[in-house]
Amino acid sequence: MTDMEDVAWQLTDIARAAGLVLGQMQGGALGVRLKGPAQVVTAADERSHALMVAELGSRFPGVPLVLEEQENPPTLPGRYLVADELDGSAIYAQGLADWGVTLAFVEAGQPVAGVLHQPLRDRTVTAWRGGGAWQNGRRLRFDPHLTLAASVALVEFNRFLDAAAVDWLDRLARRSLTLRALGTAVGAAAELLTGHASLYLNCQGAKVWDFAAAAVAVAEAGGVVTALDGGALDWSVIPQGVLFAANPAIAAEALALRPTGSDPIRRRGPEPETG
Repeated sequence: MTDMEDVAWQLTDIARAAGLVLGQMQGGALGVRLKGPAQVVTAADERSHALMVAELGSRFPGVPLVLEEQENPPTLPGRYLVADELDGSAIYAQGLADWGVTLAFVEAGQPVAGVLHQPLRDRTVTAWRGGGAWQNGRRLRFDPHLTLAASVALVEFNRFLDAAAVDWLDRLARRSLTLRALGTAVGAAAELLTGHASLYLNCQGAKVWDFAAAAVAVAEAGGVVTALDGGALDWSVIPQGVLFAANPAIAAEALALRPTGSDPIRRRGPEPETG
């Protein structure tokens, strides 16, 4: 077992422990509140946060933690552990099932191991650099022959998108079978990885913890991971917009649909909660 494989399975243990607690709490008294516009937080987020701080601190002493439910520096170090204690808090609070937990290890400025865990979907994807992406003992691989026209495109649609981003989603809708928005980055990435869609586009409102583990898994499954301009993602900053695709042709087609002369992720106020 390689060092990164060991890290990936340790993160998986923590994700499953957090998922068990979250599953037990869903449907109970959650103390739902807003920490900002469209930013839901619950007692379950806080309980998962406490569990992760304890477990990550014990298993990876000295490694900085970048977690959603805490203050984080604007510029991140080259090596850190990152997690979303409860991705999809809004849908979780509404009793829906697509929420999840995700953790990743970033080394030399790049995600190298991670896990996406959806307890109510009984779905866990574990991945590490050079070792593949795995679900229940099965290695995940994208179909290189998938086309956008014959598949579902997953997107994030929220009230903070500007006209350029909405235009991009409209163009994708006209080129794919349909668009689907789950309200959780982990859930969308898991749907992509397990073959239910060929593209995931999230223009605005998400953070580094939403995508770090998914980026490892998508790349290891043979997919494409890019920033919204087609370039490399910058893992030293917290706000993120991403495009994940099952193959280069789909990525190129989706990027070619991006409106020119504008920035689809121009901020229009407080960042929304997508996870």
